Amino acid sequence: MYGVIRFLDTDLLPASLGEDYPKVIKSGIDEEGQHHKSPEITGPCGIALLFYRAGRMNILEKLLDVKKVQQFDLRARSGRSAFLDVYLHRRGSNLEMGFQNNDSEEEAQHGVRYLIVPDADGQHSQWIPQSTSDLGSPWGGSREWVVAQGAAVTKAIWWHEIWNWPMDVSWSGMTGEEKAECKQWNDSREEERRVESESEPKSMRESPEEIERQYSRYYSEMRKRCRAECGEKNAKLACSKCKSTRYCSTACQAEDWKYHKTYCGTKELTLAQYLS
Repeated sequence: MYGVIRFLDTDLLPASLGEDYPKVIKSGIDEEGQHHKSPEITGPCGIALLFYRAGRMNILEKLLDVKKVQQFDLRARSGRSAFLDVYLHRRGSNLEMGFQNNDSEEEAQHGVRYLIVPDADGQHSQWIPQSTSDLGSPWGGSREWVVAQGAAVTKAIWWHEIWNWPMDVSWSGMTGEEKAECKQWNDSREEERRVESESEPKSMRESPEEIERQYSRYYSEMRKRCRAECGEKNAKLACSKCKSTRYCSTACQAEDWKYHKTYCGTKELTLAQYLS
């Protein structure tokens, strides 16, 4: 399989915006990588995804408003030693985001920096990649490497569903009412996280059969969904050439053909290969 990044069209962040603009990722981050014609995975899109899935687009508006809001800070806390926290700081038009050690509090494990440049009409802004640092290394790197490091943060947000984590947020000019509302919202997330943690099994490693069952179920569901990622989970129309890729309609098949034709007819992974 392969991933094709597709974006949601929202009032705040239209899907038609260019590569360096934050947009909300709808689908397409795949464990086997991205199609070579797929739009890039970028750091800005990960932050947009985080707030969209958390249902807090109003807070994202504060982050994006570099004129009225001069400072913005975020920390998404995993509460677990196995995962790094995610942080973001914006000072004026300069923004840094990345992973933070939740024990030592050390940031940039790794980190990425962007310069936010508003369009002439002021409606949207590009996040221009500037530099990256990893575990204390000097800030720098080519554009390609900075974009890739930002993409790694976005993939972590996607795979670990970080939008469900407790998030500490603050911004300059925050009112007392906004602080109280954010605290109440975050406290409820803390409680949900605690209950979820207590209800988890001791360790999936103790049950390899359960791991295989879950992967088998996921693999079956993955093969049934519409390849154009429209949201249909039980697509009935099969590609007439390879007979295996499914679509829910001829419209979805036509939209996806520019990607699918690259691999149409090639041998797909079996479940055993997928698990290996």
